[in-house]
Formats: sequence, structure tokens, C-alpha cells
Amino acid sequence: MSLFESYLFDDEAPNLARLINSVNAGIWEFDVNTNEVKWSVGLFTILGYKPGEIECSYSNFIDNLIYYQDRASFLATINNRTGQSPEIAYIRLLTKNGYEWFQSTVQRQANAKISGTLININQFKFSELQLATNNKFVAETNKLIKVGAWEFDVKLSKLFFTNEALDIFELSQQPASIDELIDNFEPEYRQPLATAMDDSIRIGRPYELDLKLKTGKGKVIWTKIKAVAKIDNYGKCLLINGVIQDISATKHSENELKSTLNLISHKNERLQNFAYIASHNLRSYAGNLQLMLNLHEESKIQTEQDEILLHVRSISNSLNSTVEHLNEIVKIDLATNQEKIQIEFDLLFKNILNALQSNIQTADAIVQYDFRECRQVYYLPAYLESIFHNLLTNALKYRSPDRQAIISCRSFVENEHVYLIFEDNGIGIDMKKNGDKIFGMYQTFHNHRDAQGIGLYITRNQIEALGGTINVESNLNIGTKFIIKLS
Repeated sequence: MSLFESYLFDDEAPNLARLINSVNAGIWEFDVNTNEVKWSVGLFTILGYKPGEIECSYSNFIDNLIYYQDRASFLATINNRTGQSPEIAYIRLLTKNGYEWFQSTVQRQANAKISGTLININQFKFSELQLATNNKFVAETNKLIKVGAWEFDVKLSKLFFTNEALDIFELSQQPASIDELIDNFEPEYRQPLATAMDDSIRIGRPYELDLKLKTGKGKVIWTKIKAVAKIDNYGKCLLINGVIQDISATKHSENELKSTLNLISHKNERLQNFAYIASHNLRSYAGNLQLMLNLHEESKIQTEQDEILLHVRSISNSLNSTVEHLNEIVKIDLATNQEKIQIEFDLLFKNILNALQSNIQTADAIVQYDFRECRQVYYLPAYLESIFHNLLTNALKYRSPDRQAIISCRSFVENEHVYLIFEDNGIGIDMKKNGDKIFGMYQTFHNHRDAQGIGLYITRNQIEALGGTINVESNLNIGTKFIIKLS
């Protein structure tokens, strides 16, 4: 008979034996010297059997009932001869319904016997595994969508980040304070976040902000940070719970969309200009030519005919110039499909200087350049040459008569974008009056005999066709500065 089946736990304690056999647990005893094993009725029961239905032996338990991967941890509790307190292991046993989880507790006795208990924890283990699975799913989902959670305890002034939030910030340890949290963001975004946090603590106001963050590894990313306040019955803020998400990809898509819309808008503008020139200017030239030819046919005087031919030649030259401008506009869109190559600023700029050397000497101008901060760029050579040529000739053309012309060009990199700064001390432009017309077609602001109002128009369209921008700062009688983002 097995242990406790006939209440051999103690002849004088049958009630205790009945109690032990009634609970969802099993008790066993193992004699080290004789290898004799005894099981309680409850042990048979939790395995799904009746006493005697399966073999009660050490070998059957180790070889057949315990899951092979759990044998080592169970035997370690059996063989531990130094521990005074009970040894605990979590093992899987083959019950009548399949493998289930049990908590095994082992205690070595002084009389060369080892006793232990087995408690079925299968439901608890499944719940624990399900929770771990759910937590893992949430964690993996958060990593996938790059979301992390954070909490600020107002009373303790303590900030806590989840691992996902730390990953977004690329930090190895928790920020010590709100101020330290705010300092991780780019300078222009710190005050809006500080104000939002203060309002949330003071009056419980929730907030949602898009902010630029500089991570612990120096990477600049866009983040969306949301927070809500938990308040007590008196309206006092106790906690602020928030989430932070890396939205760099979304922002990049938004910027690409804006860039595409701007590109479409500029292309539409070029198309309108093309249509205007074709319908207005060319028609005007054709009408004038026809008029001059009619006058030439009607005139019988040689001097009048000669004068009319001069007008015809002038109209022809203007017509040719207009056709060239139309060709330049068309080539802007066609050239964008060409492959960009690596261009050395210094080399290309020197070639432009050599080509314009006589113009520079005639103007007695000083041209300075510094491309040490950014020596090269991937670009279309024809476009960059045209940009340099147009800006340099404009600076020479509109130099001040009151001082020696000084023209400077430099390059630099900011936020992974290549910039050019082109600056002169010429006669400048009245920005209040003409600021919105500077890059317009056939817009001129000075009575210069060579002014055509096409150079800056083409320059802007070349730059914007490749995804860049050009801005201008200018003051009358002081000079003009162009800020160009090439890539």
C-alpha cells in the first residue's frame, strides 16, 4: 500500500492523513538506502489515476512521468545535500490528460529519507505564459511601430521610461528628471514641451506635440509625444502618463509629399510661363515681323527700307533669345532624369572664374570662395555650372559704383543637407517692394542695359527641380545674400 493510503502517516493522526489526501496536492517519500518510494493518494489523484493504476516507483517517475527537459532541475533538488531549507523546482509531469505543470518541493530528512510535495499549477502557469506572450506581443508591436511609454510621479518627482521608450531615446539608463528629459530635445522644441509639462502638472491639461529629438547617440529624429494627467478628487495632479513615438518615417513621407506638391506647383508655373511666352511674346514678335515686312514691301525709299531691316534684325534677335529661354525651361524638366555625379566645388568654381576672368577684371571685383566645410556634392554638372555662372554674373552686373565689388561663396553641411552661401556687396534689392518678384520670369529691378530677368528664374527652377531650395536676403546699397540648399 502507498503512503497515507491506510493512514500510515501516523496511527494517531488519521484525520491529518484524510486532509492531505483531499487537497489537490501529492506527497511522496523516498528512502535513499532501500530505494523504496511511497506516494499519497493525492499524488495519484493529481496525475489523474487511482492508487495502484500506475507503478509507484522511482524509475517510473524519472523515466516515464517527468518531462525529459525537467529531469535535471528535479534531480538537482533530490541530490542537494547542503541545503537546509526545502528545494523548489517547476516541472512538467505526464498526467492522464497529458503534460501539466507542477511545483515540486523537496526536503531531505535526517534519517536518510527524502520527502516532497507536488502541487498542480497548470492553470497558473498557462496564465503566466499567456501574460508573458501578451507582454512580448505588446513589446514587439511597440518596437515595430516605435512606441514607448513613460510616467512621471509628481509627488516623488520621479520619471520612469519603458524599455521601448529608452530605445527611442537611445539611452542606457532612466532620465533623472523632467529637465533632463526636456534637454534631449532640440533647443527650439524645449520650451513648448516645458510649457506643456507645466500645464499638465498645474492644471491637468493633456497635450500632444511633434518634437525633434536628439538621441543619446546623436541621431536627430522626429517624435510625437502625448500625455494625460491622473488627478485626485481635489483636482491635484498625481501622475502624468504618456507615450512617445518615433515618427521620422511619417515626417519624411510628409516632407516628400510637400516636396512633390511643390515640384508639381513649380512645374505648373513653368508650364504657365511657357504658355505665356508662346502665346504672347511669340505672337507679338510674329506680328511685328509681319508689320515690318509689309512696310518694307510698301516703302520705295532705300533709307526707310534699311531702317525697317534693322528693326527686323532686332525683332529676330529678340525672337531667338526668347526661343532659347523656352528651350532652357524645357531642358530643366528633361535634365532631372540624368544621373547625378560627384562634383568638386573647388574645381568647378575655378572653371567658372576662368571663363568670366575678363568680366571680373573689367569690374575690378574680388571673388572669394571657401569650400573646406563641404568639398563636394552629388549633382548635375550642367545645373551647378549654370547656378554658379548666373549668380556670379549677376553679382558683377549689379555691383555698387561706390565701392569695390566683393563676392564670396562658401559651402557647408547642416542636418545632412549641402548648402551654398553666395554673397555680394552690390546695390541690393528692395525686398519690401520686390521680394516676391525676385525669381519671377522677366522681372528686372534696375535699369541695367543687359538685364533680361531670366537668370534667377532659371536658377531657382534648376535648384527646385532637384529637390533643393533658394532663399534671398538683400538690402538696398548694402548687398545680397543667396542661401541655397542643394540636397
